[in-house]
Amino acid sequence: MTKHKVLIQLFPMVDDIDQLEKVLFLLRQNSNYVDKSKFYFILDVTYPLSDYFIDWENSILQKDFFLTKFEILKKYGDWCDESYFNIDENVKGCADMCINNIYKYDVDDIIMLDNDIIFNPHTLNIMLESSLAIKETTPHYILTPEYVKMWDSSWDLVTNDFFNDKPNDPFYVLINDPIDDSMKIYGDISLEPMNRFKFGGGWMTLYSKKLLDYIEFPKDIYGYGPIDTFIMDFSKYIPNSKQFKIKNLVITEDRKYLGRSAYSNYIKNINRRDEYFQEVWNKMYQHLYNKIDGITKSK
Repeated sequence: MTKHKVLIQLFPMVDDIDQLEKVLFLLRQNSNYVDKSKFYFILDVTYPLSDYFIDWENSILQKDFFLTKFEILKKYGDWCDESYFNIDENVKGCADMCINNIYKYDVDDIIMLDNDIIFNPHTLNIMLESSLAIKETTPHYILTPEYVKMWDSSWDLVTNDFFNDKPNDPFYVLINDPIDDSMKIYGDISLEPMNRFKFGGGWMTLYSKKLLDYIEFPKDIYGYGPIDTFIMDFSKYIPNSKQFKIKNLVITEDRKYLGRSAYSNYIKNINRRDEYFQEVWNKMYQHLYNKIDGITKSK
């Protein structure tokens, strides 16, 4: 039997190193519940340990400190068929890392995972078994868990019922206990198609590689572009595309236990998030308009 190939990718910033260890630990824990006879796993962790993001000359902690911690984390990839822990001096943000991986890896699914996410030990197994069921009928799919109360009402579509009446002033994710909220199962687990697209890019979001290949991302994208928003908008025009969610499987961000503040007084970050943003936005949406025009003319 040919195994279903899955890429799990992470892009931690330098001061995300402790959050990264937490996520890798959770993935290792999740691996105990996955049928490895069905799946082939590739783990790609790209760590931008460069002068582009950190002013090292004015930092107390230096590269060697973080490099040593990063090297220790490689042990968490021992459950994967392939694991790559990359020190990258050239990457400008998660957008170019993500697009590079789409072209680099020949896989069936790509899971984009942020470093501040907490998820229970059965999440990966439920997600992957669900993807096997979806691909039989829907080649271009997106799959997400449900979330706790998030931001505005547009997120209600992917909010678990238990959290619908949670307060949002202040935002619930700023005050909740992420361990309590993510370790529970809130009812029968079921796979549900959605009537529109709504998802967060790195919240254990699973994309079929066929969907991402169909988009044909421009290769000259750098920095922190709105990749998830772009995919969401583009997917409306992709033939046979659909988003599904897993009812009662809940993940959440961790704003309580681990953050970057431990290193804030010891390294000097350089904020690069806006440097390419508008350029990336313009390139991707011009690409979208061109693709839509091509799809329309071919009908």
